[in-house]
Amino acid sequence: MYVDRKPQIVNSAPRPDLARGDRRVHYLHVPKCGGTTLRYVLEGYAATRGLTSANEARRIDGKSPDLSSAQIVMGHERPAEGLTRTDTCYFTVLRDPVQRLRSLVAMIVRLHKRQPEEIVNELTWARANWAVHLLTGATGPEGDPVSEAKRQLETRVHLFGFQERLDEFMALLAAMLEIDGVIYPSFQFTPETRRLDSRFDAEFDARSEADRALFEFAQELYRDRFAPSADAAPLDQRVPGRSYLRIRAQPGNSDIDVSEVRFTA
Repeated sequence: MYVDRKPQIVNSAPRPDLARGDRRVHYLHVPKCGGTTLRYVLEGYAATRGLTSANEARRIDGKSPDLSSAQIVMGHERPAEGLTRTDTCYFTVLRDPVQRLRSLVAMIVRLHKRQPEEIVNELTWARANWAVHLLTGATGPEGDPVSEAKRQLETRVHLFGFQERLDEFMALLAAMLEIDGVIYPSFQFTPETRRLDSRFDAEFDARSEADRALFEFAQELYRDRFAPSADAAPLDQRVPGRSYLRIRAQPGNSDIDVSEVRFTA
C-alpha cells in the first residue's frame, strides 16, 4: 500500500437534501473500493465532531466493537438487523467487479505470498459478489439476490458512488456530513509491476455475475440521483473562507492527523 498522488481537495456538492442531520452514518464497505481513504475521512470527521465511531475490522481485546450504538460505523458485513434503521444513513462505494477482483486477488497474493491461481480457485460466491452479499446477506445465487440488492440500493441506501469517481463521491459525502469540503490522501494505488494481469478476467467476469448486474443498475440510478450537472462548479477549487476537514496519514499506520483549515483570498 502506498500513496501515489498528492492530497486531494474536494468541495462539498450543493446537495442539502443529503445532509445527515442527527442521524447515524453506516459505511457498507465493499473491499477494494477506496475503503482506506474513506475510513480515514470518517474517523477524522468523528474525532473533530466528538462523535463515537466503530470499525468492524478493529477488534478490541479479541472482540469486534459494538456497532449498534456508535454514531459513525464502518463494516464489511451487512448489519445483523439489515438496512432497517430509520435513524441511520447507509452508504457504500462500488467498483467495476472485474477490476475489484483483480485488485483483491493481487492484494492476497502480495500479503500471503501465494500463487494467483490458488486464490482465484478459492473465491467464494460471496467474495466474488461482495456488493450483493453486503446488501442482502446472500451467500449464493439462490432466491434472486440481485433483485433484492437492487431494491436495497434504491430504497435503503442513502448515498452511493463509485471508486472510479472517488473525488466526485467525496463531494457528495461532504454534503452528507455537512462539511464545506475535504482534503484527503488517496491510498492503495498498486504499482503497475504488482498488478494482476488480464489473464483471469474471463474467470472474474463469470464469477461476479451478480455484482456486474448490480453495478450496471447502479450506474443508471447514479445518473438519475447523484451525477453532477454539466454546469457544476469544479470540485477542486480552494474557496476562501470555507472550512476543510484535512486528513493526513501514512500508509500502514493507524494514526491519523486531523485538522480544519481555511484558505484566505
